Amino acid sequence: MKTFAASLLILLASTAYGAAPAPAPAATPSAPTPNWYNVEVIVFRATDPNAGSQETWPADPGLPDWNGALPLAPVDPAVAPVPYQLISVTAQQLDDAWARLKRSRNYEPLLHVAWSQPALDRANAPAVRLGVPASAVPAASTAPQPADAMPLPQATPVYGDAKLSTTGPYLHFDLDLILEGPLAKNAAPASSAISTTVLAPPGSTAVPAAPTFQLYRLRHDMRVNGGKLAYFDHPLFGAIVLVTPVRRQ
Repeated sequence: MKTFAASLLILLASTAYGAAPAPAPAATPSAPTPNWYNVEVIVFRATDPNAGSQETWPADPGLPDWNGALPLAPVDPAVAPVPYQLISVTAQQLDDAWARLKRSRNYEPLLHVAWSQPALDRANAPAVRLGVPASAVPAASTAPQPADAMPLPQATPVYGDAKLSTTGPYLHFDLDLILEGPLAKNAAPASSAISTTVLAPPGSTAVPAAPTFQLYRLRHDMRVNGGKLAYFDHPLFGAIVLVTPVRRQ
């Protein structure tokens, strides 16, 4: 089976990226200062209805620790950048890759997130949140809302967490994602299914609705190189990651 990485190398071969800025100057040994990076992630799924049909998928793949991960701070051009803050769209480098995926008949882009952070050692670096699970979206209030009220977050079909860190002199990236995808053709026994079934209210005689989707998990970590694309592969979905060194003033 052709992997996402092989297909995307063809699809994105002509995508040009700006030259990566020089990394931050090395700090003195007595007071090491972590280098900063822009991190950009695009998550996409395969549109082929037979994708993953030869696999047997667990009904309960487990879940990322989305609640335990760090929420990304919103963009605020009025103040100096802070760690784990979203970057402006003008600083993003994968817009063309998103557009190519959008035009492709083989893939559908689902999520595009970019932020700035220092790279800490792997034991101390926090994971950050990607996407929004439906369980994290509060119920809409019927009370009138102020015109300038922040909009409620919208659930995304893919969510999880990511962590950029250092392992010795190397950059390391951990990715843990869940996709709400179509029901698997080959699935584990329904007795172990997770709560994708819509349950009837207590005391109701209504028959519970059948699940309409299944959860698939992509959990992988790898070394990455600054300024070079990295691909995280799964039969049903995948991710493109670009880590770019930035110079701090």
